[in-house]
Amino acid sequence: MIRHKVFDVAVRLVVASFVAVAVIALPVCADVLQYGGGQPFGKRSFGGGGHLVLFDAGKDGRWLNRIEMHGSRYGTEMPPEEDFHLYIVDAQQHVLRDIPLPYSLWIRGEDYWRDLPAPPIQVPQHFGIGLTFNAQATKGVYVGTTKVDPPGHSFSWVPGSPGQSMGAEDWLVRVTVEDQPKGNPKALDLVVLKTGDAFFDTFLTALGNPLALKFATRGAVPQADVASVRLGAAGETSATLVLSNGTTLPCVILAIDQKTVRVRDVAGNERQLARSELTRIEFH
Repeated sequence: MIRHKVFDVAVRLVVASFVAVAVIALPVCADVLQYGGGQPFGKRSFGGGGHLVLFDAGKDGRWLNRIEMHGSRYGTEMPPEEDFHLYIVDAQQHVLRDIPLPYSLWIRGEDYWRDLPAPPIQVPQHFGIGLTFNAQATKGVYVGTTKVDPPGHSFSWVPGSPGQSMGAEDWLVRVTVEDQPKGNPKALDLVVLKTGDAFFDTFLTALGNPLALKFATRGAVPQADVASVRLGAAGETSATLVLSNGTTLPCVILAIDQKTVRVRDVAGNERQLARSELTRIEFH
């Protein structure tokens, strides 16, 4: 496994009464972990299967701040209206976090490195990144591979299975681990921009004319730049919808975009409502 180290050194200079005092904070170390130097050897997709690669963070409790994968989507020109799954697992392959992400994050045809959005999460020293795409002959995502020596870090895998070793091949997945979180670990709302970029934040409100969406970390983002906001994408978000006819709807919000809100009501039924039907969302 290759570790690329990045150091941020904070330096503050205080000058008073002809005396200069330099205050230097200790370095904060970021490790970029990957196998094979990041160069593609091939690519694979498993119908009904998935992908797992294991990493060593160096010690327990470091923050997983960035996840990248080299690959490409295949199949129909328009992405399927469904999710793929990003898993963070421990050394025993127990799932620590399951993050559903929309297929629309992937461009069809071109192999490239893409950030997989996730809130910061603390991981044990030995952890893994898993991916499942519900791949079929006419839809899926190719995951890049690279040649490695020694082998044994990557597997054909789905949650709940021991997986099958990929031998001398490793999945082209790289991660950044640091001693501090970059971003808010409690941010659960997935924001997808029309550029294809995506990030986790906390959606606060919509305001102004032209309309802007306000987020806790990023601040105001023009609504025209946002493709969708999925509330509670890294967990379930309980809320009460206040409808324009005066009724209320306790529910779990599954997704929200410019036109619709998809929810699961207390009876377990999924419903899709037009945004025009809502006057307010009260988060619990």
